[in-house]
Amino acid sequence: MRSSRTRGVLVGAMALSLAVPPWVTAAETKEVPEKEEKAETKATAENNEQAKSLQEALKAKGEDPGPIDGVIGNKTRTALRAFQKANNLRVTGALDDQTAEKLGLEKHKLVRDAIFPRFDFQEIAEHALGAEWHRRSSKEQTEFVKLFADYLEKAFVRGIASNREKFIYTGERVDETYAEVDSKLLTPKEEIKINYMLRRLQSEWKVYDVVVEDVSLVGNYRSQFSRVISKFSYEELVRRIKQQLEVLDGKLAKAE
Repeated sequence: MRSSRTRGVLVGAMALSLAVPPWVTAAETKEVPEKEEKAETKATAENNEQAKSLQEALKAKGEDPGPIDGVIGNKTRTALRAFQKANNLRVTGALDDQTAEKLGLEKHKLVRDAIFPRFDFQEIAEHALGAEWHRRSSKEQTEFVKLFADYLEKAFVRGIASNREKFIYTGERVDETYAEVDSKLLTPKEEIKINYMLRRLQSEWKVYDVVVEDVSLVGNYRSQFSRVISKFSYEELVRRIKQQLEVLDGKLAKAE
């Protein structure tokens, strides 16, 4: 059984690897209807807002990141390295916690902005709740999606803060509606296989499950939720998720 430290890294890893969507590949650049192409361009622009924030912060500190265009190119990375060197930080050309703090950026917010538009929380919540989903009113369903999304977001963001491991992408399978992206998390002691399951909603790809070493994230939660509901109640499940949210809020506040 893996240690809780490794499992914590996995949670952060799941989120981190979604920051740059690898499933937008050459295989998918065949003809796209004009309406979808415009929608994808808009989505890309929205996801680049955090990159613009970084460029603006570097410029405000006297560095030259190039155009404020949301594209992290050579000039932006050179400016980031120069800023790190001038402030006695580890020179990586990447936005780590210490660099973000020196630049006055909220790294957790940048992570959220980059990652969470990629998740289909409606689908994840529905499948995690299983048969109980259909026993709930539409109001309860909406409230559960929001609650579970909030929990996953905070759990992932907390995990990403200490993640220093390396990712490699190993393959992908894409058809008109569904895709699977394979990757490995490389740690000093082992390689951990992580697969991302996606479906196409209109012009966007959304993650509906993450499979770590052949264990489904959604399936794992469904088993846990089912046990709590069968032994206690749906209301007790909601109470426990809210309780865990309070714990995560406290830990994130300490990390800021």
